[in-house]
Order: sequence, then C-alpha cells, then structure tokens
Amino acid sequence: MNERVVSSKTLLSMSNIKNKIMDTIKLEKVNPSHETPRNFDLKYERIKAVYFGRIKGCTCGCEGQYFYTKHYAQYKSQVEGNRLLLSIADDGKVERQLKRALEHSHKAKFFVQMSGGYCIKVPTHIECNEYDEEVQMGFIIDLHWKDIELNQTPINL
Repeated sequence: MNERVVSSKTLLSMSNIKNKIMDTIKLEKVNPSHETPRNFDLKYERIKAVYFGRIKGCTCGCEGQYFYTKHYAQYKSQVEGNRLLLSIADDGKVERQLKRALEHSHKAKFFVQMSGGYCIKVPTHIECNEYDEEVQMGFIIDLHWKDIELNQTPINL
C-alpha cells in the first residue's frame, strides 16, 4: 500500500509521488471546524470528488469545477441508477487535483456538511470576482459519508 505523509510542518515533495493512483494519503494535524486537530488516513476509495474553485458559499460548480472518481461514478450508476458521472469520471484528473491540494494541506479543515457527509476544505488563495469582492479559492475533497460497498470492497468511515 502506498502511503503519503503530509504534516503542517513538512510537505510532501511532489517529485516523490509516482504517476499512479494514490492508495492512502496520510493527513496530520488537520483542523476540524469544531474540534482539536487530529490525524487521519484518507483512503482514495473514500473520495467521491475533488472540487476546485470558490470554497466559501455556493459550490454548485458555477464558480469552480468538480472532478469525480471512477468508483464513485460506478456507485452512483449501480446503486442510484444515475449514469451521468460515468462519462466524466477520471481518476487521473482527481489525482492531479489532489496533488495540488496537498501543496496547501497545512491549511486543511475537516467539515461535517449540512446535507450530510464529510469534506476537507483546503484554501489556496484569494481572487477578486466580477464585483471586485475578495473570494476564497481552493479545494474541497468530498468523502463518502456512510458505509457503502464499492467494487466489492466495504468502505467504513
């Protein structure tokens, strides 16, 4: 199993990451929105999608872009009958976004979403919108929020 260790003091050298899908990303000292920092391993199979764009307020995709994992697209297709994500799911694109997010992992925060589920928000920079207002840009890593089975692999949060 490939493991990547990233802490708030020592970031992973991007030259050490191989060009294959990540198995496990070790996150250390992630600041939850309402608890003390904690470490946890984030298994790739638990990631639904990575979003890059505006991360405060609406994240519908109008101010950013979602990158979906193939296993999540298959889950949506098999369990919910929703085949829309199958054609756009791309693990390579997800991995590239995760590598970019890891460069800013020292700012990561773990959130429980209002609609149910969990995500990790990783702020990167501030941009000005069309109204000259500052908006926070960054990544949101969406995680599976309940026990599900994907590709005959049980996933337990």
